[in-house]
Amino acid sequence: MTIEELLKQEGKFLGPTKGVSMLPMLKEGRDTIVVYPKKERLAPYDVALYKRGEDYILHRVISVTDWGYIIRGDNCYYDEKIKEDRVIGVLGEYFKGDKHVLLTDKEYIKYSKRIVKNYPIRKFKVKIKGFIKSVIKKVFFKKRQNKTK
Repeated sequence: MTIEELLKQEGKFLGPTKGVSMLPMLKEGRDTIVVYPKKERLAPYDVALYKRGEDYILHRVISVTDWGYIIRGDNCYYDEKIKEDRVIGVLGEYFKGDKHVLLTDKEYIKYSKRIVKNYPIRKFKVKIKGFIKSVIKKVFFKKRQNKTK
């Protein structure tokens, strides 16, 4: 049975997470999500379930447009443009291990706003880290090449 069929038949989908795109909020193998059918337009900070090919993707709404949404995983550094009709559900709650988290919880709302607000800083840090790694790799590789000649 597909997630779409479960949402229609049961009114919700309860299942495990897969991947790293929503870290640190959701961790593969530990957390369980509860997704409800999308009944209305989503808002910034909602977490949408949509399909990309055959894969189900759970990412955060960054902004709402006339045609759909700008969406990004909490642990991702790129935005996706998703048309309204591709969104099939919205995260309503989840279990972080044994802890039950409602998306109406004040701490969760603070987390959502902080993760979106701090995105430019996180992206900059990742770019700098990548640059430093590439410089170190070039220097190390060059020294290593010179030693073998």
